[in-house]
Amino acid sequence: MKAVVFDGVDFVKLADAPKPDLHTSKDVLIKVTHASICGSDLNILAGKIKVGKDKIIGHEGVGVVEKVGSDVKRIKPGDRVVVPVSVHCGECTNCQKGRFNFCEHFGMFGHQPGWGDLPGTQAEYMRVPYADAVLELVPPGVSEEQAILVGDNLITGYMGCENGSLSPGDVVVIFGAGPVGLCAVASARLFGPSLIISVDLLDYRLDAAKRLGADVTINSSQTDAAKEIKKITQGQGADVAIEAVGSPETLNGCLESVRGGGVISILGVFPFTKVEISIRDFHRRNLQMRAGITNVANMGRLMSLIQYGKLDMGPLITHRMPLSKAEEAYRLSRSRSDKALKIILFPT
Repeated sequence: MKAVVFDGVDFVKLADAPKPDLHTSKDVLIKVTHASICGSDLNILAGKIKVGKDKIIGHEGVGVVEKVGSDVKRIKPGDRVVVPVSVHCGECTNCQKGRFNFCEHFGMFGHQPGWGDLPGTQAEYMRVPYADAVLELVPPGVSEEQAILVGDNLITGYMGCENGSLSPGDVVVIFGAGPVGLCAVASARLFGPSLIISVDLLDYRLDAAKRLGADVTINSSQTDAAKEIKKITQGQGADVAIEAVGSPETLNGCLESVRGGGVISILGVFPFTKVEISIRDFHRRNLQMRAGITNVANMGRLMSLIQYGKLDMGPLITHRMPLSKAEEAYRLSRSRSDKALKIILFPT
């Protein structure tokens, strides 16, 4: 089969790879119909996330089930399914408590060694372990493009709102209008805030934020975002600030923009281990901060919202390209040229 593999820092390539097969009775084999390029894939390409050479990458995908193990009961051959970013068994103590990220068998598709070492979604076929627990069925009437973001970007953006304890009437600011930040904008509407503010450096991304529900957009290359947010909120600041980039600048923007007693929710993947913040300032202003790896628990909830027309992430998808053009797709994603937001790859 054909697959996109990591070929060293700054390089990916389309390569021949063995077609996978079932390893255990809880596995399924999927014929991938749609895969996407995620910010974490770009971090792999940049060397910020370490994977081995020739690793099949990608961790957002949709496909059709081709083969199932003898212990798979919920998923059937022919089902359309969403493949999420991570794997969990559904049976261990942590899974039973909804702490899927701490599953005894936790793994991530197309990610670093030590997390299951699972090949990714950017391939013609893939194996999914613990299929009954991991996969989300795509309901009739929902297209593969509508469904694909449920596996990572959308559940991450939604988690940012949950972790921020966003409530009706709140003012929320989202720093970063890439795919995760835009999913946070779309998700924020579900929580009933009085005002959604999107901050980014690029106008075309801010235009997308408006289409997805932002009330106010701020280009931080042209104005001081924190000062503008304070002005909009009569000097109070936002109730919730969501960081969706992974940089000290946007984290500081959150700190400067949030009101006393507010919450900062971190979604961005920071490519380093230390960021300087003032604990004294946190203490004095009664701030809270939450962060974490995406929890896949809300996949079904979000799929239902898409199914019944409450969420439409279609505006995020700007490019559709065959797997054979993966190198060009990554170039567009990295350079943000041609107003690229989310690029879908068609393995077949």
